[in-house]
Amino acid sequence: MKQDLNELRGQIDAIDRQLVELFLQRMQVVEGVARYKLENGMEVLQPQREQAVIEKARRLAPPEMADYTAEFFEGVMAVSRHMQQDLIEQSK
Repeated sequence: MKQDLNELRGQIDAIDRQLVELFLQRMQVVEGVARYKLENGMEVLQPQREQAVIEKARRLAPPEMADYTAEFFEGVMAVSRHMQQDLIEQSK
């Protein structure tokens, strides 16, 4: 049975709501990471950690989705870095 475009879009909307909720939870933790890095004189960019997170996500995905998953996490990591940098700058 062929799905209606509006039904598919409704499914995407529901998933997007979940993604936003998870993203906001992640960013609350990122705020704690920024405070830790500030208190301990650490750089925001931790290339080895970022690469490990991206590679772990890649391995969790099926092979045909691995590159897309890595790209998604690269974006998440970039936003996380940006937020950390902003929080650290505001604290100075």
